[in-house]
Amino acid sequence: MKLGRRGRIILKVIVIFIIINIIACPIITKVVYDSVFDRYDGVATVEITGDIKTLYDSRVKHEFVVGDNKLSGYFYDSSDKDILVVLAPGFNASCDNYLNVIKQMHDAGLGVFTFDTTGSCTSEGRGAVGFQQELVDLDKALDYVNSQGDFGYENIALFGHSRGGYAAGSVMLFDHKDVDSIVTVGGINSGMEGIMEPSVGAIGKAAYLNYPMLYLYQIILFGKKVTDADVVTALSSSDAAVMVIHGANDKKISLEEYSIYSHRSEIEELGRKAETRFVLGDKAGMNGHTDILDDTALIDEAISFITQNVR
Repeated sequence: MKLGRRGRIILKVIVIFIIINIIACPIITKVVYDSVFDRYDGVATVEITGDIKTLYDSRVKHEFVVGDNKLSGYFYDSSDKDILVVLAPGFNASCDNYLNVIKQMHDAGLGVFTFDTTGSCTSEGRGAVGFQQELVDLDKALDYVNSQGDFGYENIALFGHSRGGYAAGSVMLFDHKDVDSIVTVGGINSGMEGIMEPSVGAIGKAAYLNYPMLYLYQIILFGKKVTDADVVTALSSSDAAVMVIHGANDKKISLEEYSIYSHRSEIEELGRKAETRFVLGDKAGMNGHTDILDDTALIDEAISFITQNVR
């Protein structure tokens, strides 16, 4: 059946629309995505005075390479050479934001190594690259710690907050069998969930219409292994003990969806031999995404979990 003049015009409009979308969609996706993961040069929110300043002044700076960039790492030594905690910070945060947590760990006899992620604060990088970049950064940070003989420590533990929680859990896919325990706070299960969570929050489930393009862009940036990395899968093949903490009033990472905590049933069904503990932070004023770190009793529980789970 031949199309009439009007039909041909409509068909041409449809074809042009499709072509424009094929060309424009990847460009728009890249521009918006890269703007979200732009460079971050914020300052620490922790007041560096008193005992915090004493600890801050005692740290030793290290540098390790990730891709084309040098990242800044900071080592807080302890007289007790038993456990070294590698701390992975959250998105758009200086590692100095965690000085109160670091001091609490240090006071308990733990050594700490932390770092500024790619494209943030004292580390190099024009931008943060993407959500999964911290997984790459943490993998290289652990390689660097290993290359330094673990700074003389007998055991390694991981502590990650938010995006760092995702990295701390997922990095077990990269054969870091020397890690004894992992603590995640407000962590996200996978990179794609970390990308979709704010998108869905902004425009609803319609955000999933662009999921294929976002996924393809992650593959281009990171390759399939890093793009597909998720905490549930990583824990299925890990012997490390795991403590998953999430705030009952976390408004940034949903307790019911996207978070590691929301995948609790899947993790419990893994039948892991190592201890796996889920903790819901519910103290008023200390049960959100960031203020949960102010709950010193909860951090003490995390420290106790780390010290009790060495191999």
